[in-house]
Amino acid sequence: MVTRVSVAFILLLTVSGCCYNGKLSDYGLPRKAIAKLKNSTIDYSKIDTMALYKAEAGFNINSLTKEYTYYEKDVNNSYPYVSYLKFYQDGKLGVFIIPKTDTSALQRDFFNPVKAKMGYYNMNGKVLKIRIATIGDCTLYISDSEGTIQNDTLKMLNKNYSGKIYKKVTVPKSLLEKWKPDW
Repeated sequence: MVTRVSVAFILLLTVSGCCYNGKLSDYGLPRKAIAKLKNSTIDYSKIDTMALYKAEAGFNINSLTKEYTYYEKDVNNSYPYVSYLKFYQDGKLGVFIIPKTDTSALQRDFFNPVKAKMGYYNMNGKVLKIRIATIGDCTLYISDSEGTIQNDTLKMLNKNYSGKIYKKVTVPKSLLEKWKPDW
């Protein structure tokens, strides 16, 4: 009996020791300091800090044939959430994951930065770079993506040949103004 308890205790310590246990926001999102992207001049005529960018579609690229496969993130899709990007003036980026049921009536509290995945962005000419911190499988992941801005559309590509297309969504300024990121 003592052996089983000891083994269970050691197993519990081993598993819990592997999980991310760094600084978190009030909503359980990581706030560990991550490397910021190199400073560059951000063209605010291309990035609207008083708008949201909604994930509209995803895509994969076949690494051999270079063919694109697109998939829409429509209302009937089984994934129950919608992702929004919110750019801040200081090179910080928030990623908000909101249930689809709430997207028809967006509220100010949805965009409180403590509820966002933390990230950073910069621009180098026409290239937009994004770095986001998230927790998955009990581990802190840092994902980098790079893309282009064409009018009100962002096309972001990850290093694993997948990406997302975001469309600018204009919302009342009262939803987004006066929020300051906590990272």
